[in-house]
Amino acid sequence: MATTKLLYEIVYDTLKAQILSGTFQEGELLPSEREIGEQHKVDRTTVRKALKMLVDDQLVVKQAGIGTKVCREGEVSIHKDQEEPSGKTALNGNIGFFLPPSVHRTDRISQPFYSTLFYHTERECRAHGYNCLYSTLDEHDDFSLVLKRQHFDGIIFVSNTADKFIQMSIDAHIPCVLANEYNPKLLSYLPDNTNGMIQMCDYLIGLGHRTFALITGINTYLTSQERMIGCTYSFSKNQIAPPYIASCDWEPDTAYRITKELLSTADPMPTAIIGFNDNIAIGCLRAASELGLQVPKDISIVGFDDIEQSRYAIPAITTVHSGIKELAQATINGLLFQMANPTLNTPMRCYVPCSLVIRQSTAEPVRKS
Repeated sequence: MATTKLLYEIVYDTLKAQILSGTFQEGELLPSEREIGEQHKVDRTTVRKALKMLVDDQLVVKQAGIGTKVCREGEVSIHKDQEEPSGKTALNGNIGFFLPPSVHRTDRISQPFYSTLFYHTERECRAHGYNCLYSTLDEHDDFSLVLKRQHFDGIIFVSNTADKFIQMSIDAHIPCVLANEYNPKLLSYLPDNTNGMIQMCDYLIGLGHRTFALITGINTYLTSQERMIGCTYSFSKNQIAPPYIASCDWEPDTAYRITKELLSTADPMPTAIIGFNDNIAIGCLRAASELGLQVPKDISIVGFDDIEQSRYAIPAITTVHSGIKELAQATINGLLFQMANPTLNTPMRCYVPCSLVIRQSTAEPVRKS
């Protein structure tokens, strides 16, 4: 008598066949749990059971904030005190990817900018024969113990990493670079935040906007400071009145609350809101919608970074493409240079070009008679 398969077994069999046949290549991300569920007309619990079977078969690995990735060799990234998996690996060494924890309740690696940056960094590392091992690095962590327990051929520090951790790596003679932040001791790679924001502001002013609101990120972050410099320069050059300014923690729910309050009290009402990242712009969209404002008919809203979610917002968000993939490539190339020249210390600030991406969330302001 034929054996009836359970739904999760059917999903498992289908995905396994696609992996083994090459439909999904080594290192490629599988569709999201939601997409797999829609394709097979099953719920997420069923999908997760199928994915767990694939993990057990060492055909995929699940990475926080990234997704489920095809990896037939059973490659695993470490987090905190996890040891490197035993057994032979086809890769030649390890590169650390260290990210400070978020001030928000979410893990920073789950934020779209950082998950995308890690995804491209990991791919670049593998292309050059290295594992990329991710961990958060809290102010109170014993980083010296981490360096003793795990060998790193090189280290990528990200954003506002504490200077003491950078100095520990320098003292240990481990080649290291910094991404999305600047430190005078290291090769530092950043998006060209200032010029990117100048392009955005000049574009909005060219549409006819004169009254602006800025929803910034955390003011102590270099990213916020450079993007503010871009706004200030453009507004001064074009003789624009000082904007409304409110800061938040880069998260859409915070931006939503701040924007709703600002739009409920502002007089005159801004005709354009500049979110200092796309997450913020998404929160601004919701606030405007709940207040009965149509975007872009009543108010234009823009972001920065060009994360994938910005393309699928309603309306799609005009933003600045910050070149996250290019940032990852430049960072890896800089680190490989340091690794090949361990006695040559070349600290400098290197910028990745940004470009304007115009979508449906911007238009000329309504002219009042």
